[in-house]
Order: sequence, then structure tokens, then C-alpha cells
Amino acid sequence: SSSASVPLILNVHGGPHGNHGYSFNAGQQLMAAAGYVVVAANPRGSGTYGRVFAEAVLGDWGGEDWADLQAVLDTVLENDWADRDRTAIYGYSYGGYMTSWAIGQTDRFKAAVCGAPVFNLKSFYGTSDIGHVWAPVQWGGSFAEIEAFLVERSPSTWIHRATTPTLIVHGEEDHRCPIGQGEEMFTGLKQAGCEVEFVRYPGSSHLMLRGGRLSYRIDFYQRVIAWFDRHLGA
Repeated sequence: SSSASVPLILNVHGGPHGNHGYSFNAGQQLMAAAGYVVVAANPRGSGTYGRVFAEAVLGDWGGEDWADLQAVLDTVLENDWADRDRTAIYGYSYGGYMTSWAIGQTDRFKAAVCGAPVFNLKSFYGTSDIGHVWAPVQWGGSFAEIEAFLVERSPSTWIHRATTPTLIVHGEEDHRCPIGQGEEMFTGLKQAGCEVEFVRYPGSSHLMLRGGRLSYRIDFYQRVIAWFDRHLGA
């Protein structure tokens, strides 16, 4: 790495049918202001590219969506100014799924921040407030019909391989991605001997970053930046 190179954060949106678009994103702006290049890609499954593209992720979480994200990151890293030895990943909700999936699949990231993840597809199916109607659409069937898929594509199945220092941030009153998902991830990383911190926000919902207590939102982003600074050193 040359002295002119800068660290990168791969920022994965939620959904999976959300998108990085033409709107102000506080987290991205704060990361950029702290000295990081923020790679905000829209992998297959994202909104804004039409229904076929959005539905391409159905029944394939952790498949071609993950391949798309890696391809975008690799393309950015072809630039001379990009430091391939200092890359990190950040995501919340479905982005948290992809973050927890990534660290079990690769050791390329020097740090990870995982917000309100979908971590164990089986437990999420039965505990999320929308699991009973949403999981069959996203993953392709009833619990019994797709149990093998739920295991294969759960970050929980592969987390024992993780070595990436990871910060988990999660609201305790999150009913969309219940706090148990973050708890399971913390336990898995601890047992893997991986560096991990778990920060819980009392009384906070899945939308805490949009309308939650201001002091918690400030704390959230301060911790995120501090984690990346510690491990990537912008």
C-alpha cells in the first residue's frame, strides 16, 4: 500500500429491496468525513432497477447478491488510491445479514460492524414480527420445506470460521430483527475466539437510526467510527 492509499468501507443497505440512492445518508456521510471511501453498491435484490432485478435475490440470500458485492468492491480496489489491505464491511438489517455472512465466508475484511442482523434464518423465521409472511417469500417456502436452505444460508452456520474483529449494534426492542439475532451472533463469535463487542440500546426499535433517541443515535455512530478507526486507522 502506498502512503497515498485510503481505507474503504463496503456499506450494504437493508431490505434486501432497499437501495443506496439519491438521499442523504448520515452514516455514509460520517464515514466519509472520518476519512473512509464508502462503497455503496446496489447488488441484485435492490430496488430501483425493476422487478426482475429486485426478485433475483429471492431464494438466494448469500448467493449472487454476495457475489455482486464482492465484484463491486474488487472493481473499486483496482484504483491506485484504494488500500486493499484496509477494507471493512458495514450493514444494518439485511445489511447486517450480509455482514455476518461475509465474515464467515472470507477473511478479507479487517473490521466489521453489524447492525440489527438477520443471523440465524431458522430462529428469525419464527421470532421476527414479519417472519411468518416474509420468510416464505424471501426464502421460498414453509419452514419444513426449506429447512435445509435455512441452515445452508444462515450466517450462524459458518460463524465459527470468522476472524474479523466485529462490532454488533442492536436495539433491544427490535421486533423486526429481534435482539436474539445479535445475541446468537455474539455467542458464535465469542466461541470462535473472534474479537467482538456487543452494544445493546434499551427501548430501541429496528428504526432507531431514523427516529430513535438522539443520544443513542449519536452513540451508535461514534462507536461505529471508533471501531473502524481502531482497526483501519483512517
